[in-house]
Amino acid sequence: MENNFSKKFLVSANEANPEGELAVHILVSDLIVVATKAALELGIGNPTMAHLNAGWVLSRLTIEMQSYPKVNTEYKIITWVESWNRHFSVRDFEIQDSDGKTVGYARSIWMVLNTVTHENFGLSHLSLPEGAVSDRPCPIARQEKHIEILRHDADEIPSSALRANSEERLYTFQYNDIDFYRHVNTVRYVSLLLNSYTLDEFDRSFLSRLELSFLHEGNFGETVEIRRFNHSQNLSSFSLYSQKKEMPILFARIQLKERQ
Repeated sequence: MENNFSKKFLVSANEANPEGELAVHILVSDLIVVATKAALELGIGNPTMAHLNAGWVLSRLTIEMQSYPKVNTEYKIITWVESWNRHFSVRDFEIQDSDGKTVGYARSIWMVLNTVTHENFGLSHLSLPEGAVSDRPCPIARQEKHIEILRHDADEIPSSALRANSEERLYTFQYNDIDFYRHVNTVRYVSLLLNSYTLDEFDRSFLSRLELSFLHEGNFGETVEIRRFNHSQNLSSFSLYSQKKEMPILFARIQLKERQ
């Protein structure tokens, strides 16, 4: 059987960033669209689980890009299943520009959520077609282990944690941040993180690597502290810390690369 799925997209002006490239949050949205369509093709999409009150959600996402498709051009996403077990599925992506040149890759880890209890439902109820798992490589490094980031004014810092080296920003999740599962949409997280940077920073650099690790759900009306640790000029780690839950709900790492 064919063990990959592909779809083309057009980078319209409203989906481009100020530098005339595909915006990162739109890329993330399109990756989710392709993963959703690929799951439907395999007969393991969300509609097959509606009667169980279950559906696919992202657990981790890593994107690594050498460049981005330009505004008013088409680009293609190719996806395949890397691995599958009782709890999680790993799905990879290749991103090609309008000339068919590979400009990036992504690796995602998915779980099935019980939409009533909001716990891991598992994958044992799904039957993956024979031959659906591919040996096609995804040549990007796996995510690094996330590390706790404490407030910039924290007194004691364990050796396993970091102290934020910039002041925290506060954000309260609103209606447009919430998706069908009534938790914060992945794309909203990406937009929130990228808004930590200035226009000048992205005029000089582009996002070359993004790591997202979802620890707990974010909900409507919940206020988070956006904690940031700058490892260097072009590498930063982020923690979104829920004031209500008193715990981090998202860890992220963003690597920038200077434009040529």
